[in-house]
Parts: sequence; C-alpha cells; structure tokens
Amino acid sequence: MHELRKVMTAEDWAALHSIRRATLFAPGRHADEIVYDDHHPDDRNPANQCFLLTYGGRPIGVVRLDPRGDKDGVVRLVAVVPDQQRRGHGRAMSELIDAEARRRGMNKLLINAHGSAVGFYERTGWAPETWDPGELLGIAAHCTQMTKRL
Repeated sequence: MHELRKVMTAEDWAALHSIRRATLFAPGRHADEIVYDDHHPDDRNPANQCFLLTYGGRPIGVVRLDPRGDKDGVVRLVAVVPDQQRRGHGRAMSELIDAEARRRGMNKLLINAHGSAVGFYERTGWAPETWDPGELLGIAAHCTQMTKRL
C-alpha cells in the first residue's frame, strides 16, 4: 500500500536526500555538474512541504509541494528510486499529491518536467504550458513546463 507522508524526522530527511541523490542528482544526469544541497532553504521553507512516498513502509519516492499564489501549487523534485521505477509507483504518487493539493485548496498544479518524464506527465493529465520561463534555470534548464487542472 502506498502512503504519502510529510518529511518530519531526521530519518525521513536522510531518506529524501538519498532518493534525490540516486535519481535527480545522479552522476551524468545533467549537462552541468549540479551540487546537491541537503540544506537548501526551499526545502525548509515553512510554506513548502516535502513528502516521502512509501510502499510497504519502505521510502521509495519523494516530491515537494510549494504553494504559488492563492490557488496554484508547484510540484517539485519528483523521484522514484531506480529499482522501483515503471511499476506504477509514480502514478500512485501523482494521485496522492493531487489529493493533497486539493485538500490544501489548490485547483491548478505546475511542474518543470524533465524531458524523459514528459510522456508520463501527459498520461497522468498534465499538458505543456509555459507558466514562468524564469524558472528554467539550473536543474530545470532542460525541462518542459506543464500544468494540470484539479
């Protein structure tokens, strides 16, 4: 059974950082070397919320939800551990983060989707739409901006 839980404990933070390093910041993933920061202020911003996706109690995925304006939310740093990809966990996480966003009163989600994930996002209800070109820097430099109405 999948569960999306808030990152709260030191153990949760360690799992989040480990999953991000193994997926989003793996060597060779980005053209430019990007140094991962365990203490990035956006992760600790009280308005933003980091989540772990667990399956059978094991942390297998991560996502962060940031509010933007009154009714929008930005889905950030989405990842599933490599040995659990293509098994339906991403779809489960998508459904759970959509439910969480609705619970928070959001009616539109935004994302900077890595090129390799655009097809997945399209299959889960997202559509290409530029929402802030200024976001497409650093880790998001080669991303496609997408939106999803809830």
